[in-house]
Amino acid sequence: MSYLSLFLNIILGIGLLVLGYQLYQTTRKLKDLLKNFRQVNAEKKRMDSELQLASQIQLSMMPIGHQIQDHVEVCGSLVPAREMGGDLFDYYVRDEKLYFCIGDVCGKGAPAALFMAYAHSHIVGIVRNESNPARIVKALNEVASYDNVSCTFLTLLVGVLDLPTGRLQYCNAAHTPPFILGDDVKELACDPNQPVGPLGGVEFSLQEITLIPGSTLFLYTDGLTEAKNAQGQECGCERTKNALIDCRERQLNPKDIVNTVTEAVHQFTKNAEQSDDLTMLVVRYT
Repeated sequence: MSYLSLFLNIILGIGLLVLGYQLYQTTRKLKDLLKNFRQVNAEKKRMDSELQLASQIQLSMMPIGHQIQDHVEVCGSLVPAREMGGDLFDYYVRDEKLYFCIGDVCGKGAPAALFMAYAHSHIVGIVRNESNPARIVKALNEVASYDNVSCTFLTLLVGVLDLPTGRLQYCNAAHTPPFILGDDVKELACDPNQPVGPLGGVEFSLQEITLIPGSTLFLYTDGLTEAKNAQGQECGCERTKNALIDCRERQLNPKDIVNTVTEAVHQFTKNAEQSDDLTMLVVRYT
């Protein structure tokens, strides 16, 4: 064997050793990447499972569904845009009065959901000892604004309906005004109070109207009117009002109103991704 052939064989051997080492290192890296991927995937599944459980717990806090009691029918619906939402609603009857509320926390996801749960729990506690909607909102605001360094806030409407007389007292803290379905469909007049949370020590106004039998209140969050289609157009108040006019003409009950408006939104947005929580609460005074 010539020196040249020996030299070439040595070079070839060294090249094969280098290539083998590189393949070995690459294989190790691929194994590590695969291991990390499996760990990340397992962690993601765990987080998804926990978020799903948290979402179920959140929804269980609200009286979803259609309920009929003396002098009143109520139906509520909440469809979060993510696993957890920042909307809330609640209602219950005590001493021949229907207490109800609807709210929307600024923001989305887990932070908004946590603030929502915090506010909801305090509302439940306050209402046990207070029947004046303005004082209910003021008490909640004092709690929510205390040491609120993140300036998180929620819009909120609280109402108390006296069932024997139809007298409705309510307080609106910057929430979207509800619609009244009676002789026609119109927005409920609401004073421009501040939302709950950003500033303490403020007063909230109390308003009052009398509902006639057969009147229906339609409360909602802006996830309804601000729902967008693929072209970026919003559903808007006018489309919502037109859907409610149709519900009024057909004399639908609260459950069917919720279903009809939900279907109208889905028809408008079609396959566009839901951008905000969609919450409705319908109260019919019978």
